[in-house]
Amino acid sequence: MSDTDFPSDLLELQRRWYTAEAAWAADPTEEKRAAFAMVSAELYAHSHWASAGNRHQAEMKLKQAARPDAAQEPAV
Repeated sequence: MSDTDFPSDLLELQRRWYTAEAAWAADPTEEKRAAFAMVSAELYAHSHWASAGNRHQAEMKLKQAARPDAAQEPAV
């Protein structure tokens, strides 16, 4: 599954999750924790998962596709 197999809003949501996670790690306040929890809930409840088949495998591929340090490297 490539990143084009994921809805663009789901990819953006995963990227927001990475940003919220990093913000909370850098500043572990209740406000940052709440922001991270909100993005996590949105990600978990996204409608894409209803048709994803093996959700765990799809989540791992989504995380890889949306990683901030994965600069769109070509597949081998």
